[in-house]
Amino acid sequence: MKNIRLGNYVIWVLALLVIPLYFLSVEVEKGHHNMSPAIMDLNMVIALMAYSMFTLSFVLSARIKWLERYFGGLDKMYQMHHRMALIAFILMLSHPFLLAIRWIPGNFVRFLLSIFPLHRRLEVNLGSYALWGIILLMVFTLVIKLPYRSWKISHKFMGLFLIVALLHTFLLISFSNNPILWIYLCFISGLGIGAFLYQTVFFSLFNSGYSYKIDAIEKVNERIMTIEFSPVGKKLHFTSGQFCFFDFCYSGISKESHPFTLFPTGDGNSIQIMVKALGNYTKVLHRTLKPGAKVLLRGPYGSFDFREGKKDQVWIAGGVGIAPFISWIKDLKQRPFPDLNAELYYCVHQQNDAVYMNEMRSFENDFKGFHLHLICTEVDNKLKIRDIPGLQNKNIFLCGPQIMSKSFIKDFKAMGISPHLIHYENFDFG
Repeated sequence: MKNIRLGNYVIWVLALLVIPLYFLSVEVEKGHHNMSPAIMDLNMVIALMAYSMFTLSFVLSARIKWLERYFGGLDKMYQMHHRMALIAFILMLSHPFLLAIRWIPGNFVRFLLSIFPLHRRLEVNLGSYALWGIILLMVFTLVIKLPYRSWKISHKFMGLFLIVALLHTFLLISFSNNPILWIYLCFISGLGIGAFLYQTVFFSLFNSGYSYKIDAIEKVNERIMTIEFSPVGKKLHFTSGQFCFFDFCYSGISKESHPFTLFPTGDGNSIQIMVKALGNYTKVLHRTLKPGAKVLLRGPYGSFDFREGKKDQVWIAGGVGIAPFISWIKDLKQRPFPDLNAELYYCVHQQNDAVYMNEMRSFENDFKGFHLHLICTEVDNKLKIRDIPGLQNKNIFLCGPQIMSKSFIKDFKAMGISPHLIHYENFDFG
């Protein structure tokens, strides 16, 4: 797992490189009316950082398979995308107000109006148009919380606002005064627009996916079902614990793409997934899916792999987060891991929420290096991390609801456990 942090370092260096490049530019007149050169420099740095982070956030959300290994998984790339996009948004909001600070205290109304496209120059108004477009999309995302399909369609307009922001930037940045900075901006702009076009226009061309059909469906309980697929054409090869994005293709289901963990099967040809009826899409799927339906798989993604850890491990699952661990158990039956000592803590609310218990108990009886601990919060206390023995010397693998994962990771850090020993996967990609 040596490369896990490399992507984080590279993306932040690339985003912040704009700061020294700005100050290395040819000295030009930096005053703006009665604005001091220092304030003007600060404002330019904020604006350029906002633009660099905004463009690079498109790269992080484009589902580029070969990149995920440098971030520790696609979920980590999405988390970095959210952080970088949020910082960019805050900087974008700061930029026009800092530029308009010269109107304080004499003309407070003009200060407030600075965020609107009421300027005399088109290139300045373009920045306002881009900002208001992004504000509108952020309202849809954070406040209104559109249904997934509507949100995904609205999010495609981000590419339009990227182009508007690009025009705003390049119409105001002079190549003759800032050649190195200008070349850098061309480079990251190309990355951002290229990533956006890849994701929205060319994704299917470069990632045609794998066609499968549904052979069998088993309703485990009223909310969870397992689905078995066989390939129609080329077969998908994956590592246990990885996931794919699934597009179910039949009348009655909306055209959406959702991630599910892949389970190996005994014949090595078909695959299985576990689906829990949580949102609207999975509830419809649970109610209407029939054998024979076609499905398109894109992937695999994920770097959640127990075989890269030490022999002494702790596995912690919450709810449907048991899926990658079930995948590992199925894999271990076919390909044993010598001397593995794994303690699985499976956290559920009620006893009947627990799935695959017979298979896990059977595996526990057959494999001396595996031990299962079922924690039902309805009858037991919640799992306390400090009650797990020997954590400091073990690899920890964690998958579950985001609230649970964040709480446990906070506890791990409080105990002084090295971050390199903590591996987690988060499916909250929205």
